[in-house]
Amino acid sequence: MELTCLKHNWDKKLFLFSCCIPVKGSARGAIYDLQRDDIELVPNSLVDFISYINKKSVQIIIDEWGDNEVAWEYLELLIQKEFIFFSLEDHFPKLSHKCFNDDTSKIEYMTIVLSEFIVRNSKTIAERIEYLGVKCLHLHLSPGTNWEQILEFTHVLKQSCVISLSISLSYQKDFNTNIIKEQRLKNVYFYSSPYSESIEIYNVKSYFFEYNEEEFLFPRAGINAISINHRAFLTGKNANLGLYKTVFVNADGMLQLNSVDVKEYGYILDTDIENNLFLLSEIWNIKRDKIMPCRKCELKYACTANFIPTYDDKKKMYFINCNYNPNTNEWFT
Repeated sequence: MELTCLKHNWDKKLFLFSCCIPVKGSARGAIYDLQRDDIELVPNSLVDFISYINKKSVQIIIDEWGDNEVAWEYLELLIQKEFIFFSLEDHFPKLSHKCFNDDTSKIEYMTIVLSEFIVRNSKTIAERIEYLGVKCLHLHLSPGTNWEQILEFTHVLKQSCVISLSISLSYQKDFNTNIIKEQRLKNVYFYSSPYSESIEIYNVKSYFFEYNEEEFLFPRAGINAISINHRAFLTGKNANLGLYKTVFVNADGMLQLNSVDVKEYGYILDTDIENNLFLLSEIWNIKRDKIMPCRKCELKYACTANFIPTYDDKKKMYFINCNYNPNTNEWFT
């Protein structure tokens, strides 16, 4: 098929679509398809091959690579996946990496650990949520916490800017998600479950995990943490996609980056919350190109895992302890 396609475009050039982004990793590469919101894991040699043949004439490509079986396999993949096109000139401008976040929210993603304190101050916290422009809100209940606190807290959010709501709580055999009469509810996560399963009832997805609470909240990379789209990619190029405009509010109302953060960045009830956001933004803006092992990872511009980077003065480098090894492409639990 690829030979026929090339012959039909003999007098043209080969171009990579601007929405298809090749990224090299330590042991393999990836092609981010920002049009289809998909990713193709490929050998690094294919990424190099794309760089070499892009914008070259089909005639030159065939003359140089006509006897190379691997090159023909690569061309077949690129044609089948529609990563490339043939034309006399490139009609698609390169994507700009400058304007990367068109949302005016100060915080887009917020996790709140529900407690008596949080519920008692729910009205003020709801005002903070509105001021910050939170779009996605996750409410977490620790074991032994009364699940009715969900109802109490969501009641004050009826007119808020939140467009997506998710909840996590310990496994309860007969828990009915319909009791949470909230149209914005998208996902319910049950940790400490005796089994692993996912079901969908009335547009609400329920996920059951055998993880305990600590394991459930612990930062973790994985296929489910990969986000492929234009906005996510540009955010990943200019900031830390896993942390950018996100905040974790613990049971005492203190702002953190995730559940294992040893630092606190102020108080959710602080009147001058702008200073708290400034402190958070210093971490948000540490790009993964400056973090090990992220800088060697083919998934670095698509990974939403919220690891917190720490700086090593001796090595002059930021590091995270990730459960994915880009040198071997192995995942660890």
